Amino acid sequence: MATSTGEQWSPNDYVTHASFVPALTSRVVSLLAPQPTDHILDLGAGDGILSIAIAGRAASVHCTDGSRHMVEYAATRVAEGKIKNVTTEVVDAGTAVKDKVPVGKYNKVFSNAAYHWIFGSLSSADARAKAFQDVYDILPEGGEFVVECGGHGNVGEILVALVSTVTSAWARKGVMKTYAEIKETLSPWYFATNAEIEGWLQAAGFKIELLEREYRPTTLNNGDIGMKGWIDTFGFMFWEGLNNEEKNTAISEAVELLRVTDWLEHEQKWVAGYVRCRFKAIKE
Repeated sequence: MATSTGEQWSPNDYVTHASFVPALTSRVVSLLAPQPTDHILDLGAGDGILSIAIAGRAASVHCTDGSRHMVEYAATRVAEGKIKNVTTEVVDAGTAVKDKVPVGKYNKVFSNAAYHWIFGSLSSADARAKAFQDVYDILPEGGEFVVECGGHGNVGEILVALVSTVTSAWARKGVMKTYAEIKETLSPWYFATNAEIEGWLQAAGFKIELLEREYRPTTLNNGDIGMKGWIDTFGFMFWEGLNNEEKNTAISEAVELLRVTDWLEHEQKWVAGYVRCRFKAIKE
């Protein structure tokens, strides 16, 4: 299990290298279908851009994230925009939802591109199931739970490249670590299968209205430096225990490995192999 990533996020890196994350949300937002009467809890809201956009169609949105830095960034955007119906709070969606969220206050719980991080911070299938149970428990009858996250196989080629180059970096230091050990201890993500998601939702008591999986190759920002920017933004956990020189060497090696699969020479752009799991579930 990876350690907590909460204080390692860089909002500036996220905005620069990951602006496609809130932009590619038309499908999941259509499932959420915000209404003027909706009070929505957004879990893992990141920089708050999507929360703010959804708030234009809802009564209120409570924008939460496990990273204090990201919540502070979102709060600044809300204040600068003088947005009255968006509030912000640091909430660990894996362990603290029931502690921080009043029962019945929000009729919809929403999350985009966060649950694979939330699952990665938890130590077992039972803990992941409990995270869904907590959401069920705070929703009123008829409440909706709408999520998009990385599904099984998401950015598989990037994960293989990162784990491989980190394994080599440790070997050069004279420390032999297995591929499985690196993946288990340093990867911050857990990409669940649809069967796992279905089981956790049903165990919590949800009626599943829709559960789908989509392979969605995704163009990264910033041309030739796009993959390095992605790794800097999302892969920071892999460098734990390495110095800057070792880290930079490993990143360069990973980028060159990934040119075989993810670099489109003719179009001069990086495309990552995203797999999205998307669902809508109802508390009956």
